[in-house]
Amino acid sequence: MTMPHPVPDDLRLLPGPDHILYRLPTRISPYQADLELLILEWADRYGVVDSPRARQRLADTHLGELIARCYPHLRAERLAPLAGWFTWAFVIDDLYDGCESAEAIGHTRTTLRTLAAFSLRSGEPPSARDVPPLTVELAEVWRALVVQQSPQWQLRFITHMGQFLDAFYYEAVNREHRHVPSLGCYTQLRRASGGITPSLDLLEFAAGLEVPSLVHESEQLRTMANKAADVVVWVNDVLSLKKELVIGEVTNGVLAVSRELCCGIQDAIDHVYRRVARDIRAFLRAEESLTTLCGSWHGLRPADRVAISAFIDGMKAWMRGNLDWALNSHRYSEVDTLRLTHNAALLDPRSGLHPSPTTTATEQAREPR
Repeated sequence: MTMPHPVPDDLRLLPGPDHILYRLPTRISPYQADLELLILEWADRYGVVDSPRARQRLADTHLGELIARCYPHLRAERLAPLAGWFTWAFVIDDLYDGCESAEAIGHTRTTLRTLAAFSLRSGEPPSARDVPPLTVELAEVWRALVVQQSPQWQLRFITHMGQFLDAFYYEAVNREHRHVPSLGCYTQLRRASGGITPSLDLLEFAAGLEVPSLVHESEQLRTMANKAADVVVWVNDVLSLKKELVIGEVTNGVLAVSRELCCGIQDAIDHVYRRVARDIRAFLRAEESLTTLCGSWHGLRPADRVAISAFIDGMKAWMRGNLDWALNSHRYSEVDTLRLTHNAALLDPRSGLHPSPTTTATEQAREPR
């Protein structure tokens, strides 16, 4: 079995001051405060956090800031579905932390079955009486998305959602066997497990502007989307490293690099940031090529060009905004084992699993009286 490396206290977790990541524009939507309130409203409505302390942890995560930084063209009437999706995504991510592979595969299959049951029915809600809260929340979000987006967008989003959920199983297998994956396997897994691909899809929903499907599948734009996704998740791996090792997570890019290159943790972090710089430069080269392509693409309407430009802006905002948000969020700065929920019944009511009495009692003891 492969064991994770110990982490020194003096690690340099941020890119150097001259890193190209800092040259990307930084922006923030005026709706941050509204988003923070909406996120807590979603959590309260569906009861998806375990305790007042976990609810405060959700507030301290500043998810509203993440959305405000990463969706520069966000429209006011589209705040609620976006806040609902991110609440769902962060809660389900915490729920899977610590899952063994048998649990994870059961939960994944349950969620995928439910997703498939309602996703292509024009937003019809699930009909089963025992649909768990997280799936009901996701269905409500989907109903808001489906009336706005084209069938092509819907199919792409569903595919990315399925990959996101499926990745939890592979992470659980790695965790169960204390196995740090090879760099090649990890690179493919991480785009899915980070939830960044559906997050990039939501750029179009947030702005109310869809990229024409042929342009979206062009070599240039697919390269840009992949590079933007990689920048986000690899930077996230560095910033979340200490926390992930505390909770026993081994599917982390820094550890994969350290294992593959037989180097120390700081050298692996430096390698990751060199990779991130290469990815950003590849993104910018692809952007230049896409601009040339679109310049000679007859039939593109002015609205199509605005949509393409907004999508590119959004991908840049994600690369830079993810870093800026992480510096302000308690999600990674506070290294502890507190999760938003341990309640597996939120995902599968037949599991019979709820927060353990020991965990609940410990959290209650820490609550202010």
